[in-house]
Amino acid sequence: MTDAAPAAAQPGIRIGAVAGVPVYLRPSWFVVALVVTVLFAPNVRSVVPEYGEGLSYVIASGFALLLLFSVFVHEVAHAAAARATGTPATHIVLDLWGGHTAFENESDGPWRSILVAAVGPLSNAALAVGAGVAVVLTDVDGVPFLLLQATSLSNLIVAVFNALPGLPLDGGRVLEGLVWRVAGDRNAGTLFAGWSGRVVAVGVAIWVVYPWLRGEARGLATVIWMLLVAGLLWQGAGGAIALARWRRRSGLASVRDLLRPAVAVPSTATVAAARAAAVAGNASAAVVLDVYGRPAGVVDEAAVATVPPERAGEVPASAVSHALAQGAVVGAELQGEELIERMQANPAPRYVVVGDGGGVVGILDWQDVARFVAQRSGG
Repeated sequence: MTDAAPAAAQPGIRIGAVAGVPVYLRPSWFVVALVVTVLFAPNVRSVVPEYGEGLSYVIASGFALLLLFSVFVHEVAHAAAARATGTPATHIVLDLWGGHTAFENESDGPWRSILVAAVGPLSNAALAVGAGVAVVLTDVDGVPFLLLQATSLSNLIVAVFNALPGLPLDGGRVLEGLVWRVAGDRNAGTLFAGWSGRVVAVGVAIWVVYPWLRGEARGLATVIWMLLVAGLLWQGAGGAIALARWRRRSGLASVRDLLRPAVAVPSTATVAAARAAAVAGNASAAVVLDVYGRPAGVVDEAAVATVPPERAGEVPASAVSHALAQGAVVGAELQGEELIERMQANPAPRYVVVGDGGGVVGILDWQDVARFVAQRSGG
């Protein structure tokens, strides 16, 4: 990945790159750093009261940086595993809720997906063990002991939480991959892990709220924060469910079922000739060919309506046509994810559909495809 993208398109402040993968820090992370610093400072003062309040905040901010490093290691583990399995990462973002890694393409097999997901929590577990071992072997005390202990505990919590079996957590990705492997259907895995993610979200909310309502000591800030996390989990799980349904529905999309009949007219055709050809062919549109017989544009009925009837035999049909975008010609047999990928790679308001012999058989409006895919899937 290069720096060719404009700064406005970057997902945050670029702080470096790992193996060519840009790493960005969103400004929202500074909110976390501030909260962690304020909450951790009293712990520092309890261990080394002689340092004073000012220095305790400086040390507490160091713990915030250690947490950032933990998130960084987590995301780099994802990126490394993805690269090793042939799905390179495009960038890493560290933000308010931790971080995420974006990839060029999704994993094309369940085991690859499982591996990429699993290494994240495992990396945090390794950091937790490493910090814990350092405490035991070095026999440190004071601030080093406090930071190492806090790092070990926080990474253990992150590892366990991320391993919970529900999307959008890494454990949910693992669950998705396992169901995908057993059922042979990725969408089934995504749906199952998505609904499991909603169960996890509800469980987190109950785990936080129920003891608090019973009067157990639990800070209001902690309750609010965890409820926000539960809300994000619910939202992420819902997005996964919607994506699975979209994929399932898109797999049913077919050019032949969604096209509107069209006729081809030569580059020399007039508006009157194009209109007559469409009526004779019982077609909803006329496609103007270029001098080489290739589709060049689609006659715009709104523009045709502005042509006076007495001039319809003089005005070229090409003058009231929308020029085709590059790649806006598709085969009638195109369907499913291949169709969606083709449209995403070549965005256009409409596509000319050609048959096996290369002749024009219809037009495909992207809005018709979008409406079809957007319909709620029965699964």
